[in-house]
Amino acid sequence: MAQPSSILLLHGLHGSGEGSVKLLEQALRQRGWDQGTYLRPTLNSVNHPEPGKPMDRVFVQAWDELNSLLGGRIPHLTVGFSFGGGLAPLTASPLRLSVCSPLARVPADIMTRISSRPGWRVLQGGRDEVVPAEENLAALPDRIPRTLDPEGTHEFDEWMDRIADWIIGCWQEHPLGPAGAQDAQ
Repeated sequence: MAQPSSILLLHGLHGSGEGSVKLLEQALRQRGWDQGTYLRPTLNSVNHPEPGKPMDRVFVQAWDELNSLLGGRIPHLTVGFSFGGGLAPLTASPLRLSVCSPLARVPADIMTRISSRPGWRVLQGGRDEVVPAEENLAALPDRIPRTLDPEGTHEFDEWMDRIADWIIGCWQEHPLGPAGAQDAQ
């Protein structure tokens, strides 16, 4: 199975590279994605945001921290949970995936910018009480592919297998994945 050679996994607010994103890496490896390089940085500005700091400032700080950590590297695939899913579509990765991200809070001008480039997809849990599905899916421009998992919640570990299957499916449909490899022959 064709797989990305580098995968960036971004955690959510108060999370780390050792939490749900580590379980996601394990789930992807169990499905045969064991050849690529996985990056699971702990973004300190997201892991321990300064009390009282406005979220837009935390976001900017996290973005700067991420770019510093990447040092110009561009992973083939970026996946972000919640807050990390807000960062994911801004990366230069050809395929960028957001899982249960607070997209309704993204300013309209930024939403327009991040949705103008192909390769961004969204997975939303239908039972997510932290990031309500209806509100966040409604904030997306129509051209953004989205998937609703009716049973998904903000407890990612509980449905990690379905998340991993969705990620692999997105890659298989992407021009860099098997579909693109067949087109190139």
